[in-house]
Amino acid sequence: MVDGDLETKLRIYSLIVNRYKDLIGEKEDRSISEIRQRVSPYNDFIKNLKERFIQDMKPYDYNKHFFSATQRVINYMREIKDCEFLITFWMTFEEMEQLKAADTMDKAILMAALLRSLGSEDAKVYVTHSKRVFVGFNWNKMPYLVDPRNSGMLSGPEADNAFIKDKLSYIFSDLHFESFEED
Repeated sequence: MVDGDLETKLRIYSLIVNRYKDLIGEKEDRSISEIRQRVSPYNDFIKNLKERFIQDMKPYDYNKHFFSATQRVINYMREIKDCEFLITFWMTFEEMEQLKAADTMDKAILMAALLRSLGSEDAKVYVTHSKRVFVGFNWNKMPYLVDPRNSGMLSGPEADNAFIKDKLSYIFSDLHFESFEED
């Protein structure tokens, strides 16, 4: 096969992935604790990325700089293409940075980890019954929700009412987990 035949190679890779997707899914399965740990602001990659965002805000003051730094995080997230996969597959933050692509959940976890590193104790990932994913936080007593797919932001009453029709399934961060699923 000639290296130039990328379409054929892509079809073969797709065949391989589809054939072994159950095995891949098994290997990619993560516990709630493992997923929550990914939101940690203490990861070296997250610390370095945070430093890039706040380099001109030294000394960084949460009360003064958080919202401006959050805007930089949102702009950064816009650079990462949204790619949904047919299989469960977790990407590392480094892989997301390198490829500039990830699924919505990985993007949400990255964004929540960055907001946590900027000092937001209440930055969390929100997952609805229909599997939509958001990142929420409060700033100056105002709730905010960001959609990692397009980096759109809701605030105030819009954020408060976002889950009226599509109810929440669960909310998590490295510090918090809450399930709304009925047993």
